[in-house]
Amino acid sequence: MENTEKRLYIVSFGHSDSYEIQDTESAVKERLSAIEKELNSYLVGLFPEETFAYYTTPRVTEVESAHAAKYKGYPRLDAEAVESIKKVLATEVRNMNDQKELNSDAPFANVNPGAAGLTGII
Repeated sequence: MENTEKRLYIVSFGHSDSYEIQDTESAVKERLSAIEKELNSYLVGLFPEETFAYYTTPRVTEVESAHAAKYKGYPRLDAEAVESIKKVLATEVRNMNDQKELNSDAPFANVNPGAAGLTGII
């Protein structure tokens, strides 16, 4: 039998802020799955060559009812929050790509030893 008791969860994606969502376990799973798909679609539109599991997989913590008062100030995970998360994740992916580019040691990363007469090196 499905548990119909509403529970409080704290959720974040990538390095986004943390948000609260309160509903039954199955409803929360369904909502988070839909948000994950929406975030993936958004990021694929911006960065078609990338994968985003780290960024779009929700990090979920169930809050025991005895501790619920500690989380009263958390923003709700609603449509506005999802738009904010999209911006944060897009910035994270851009920063990751920029860091990769800086770490590639270009222009020396794509040296063709044959063109330089250095055969047998690679």
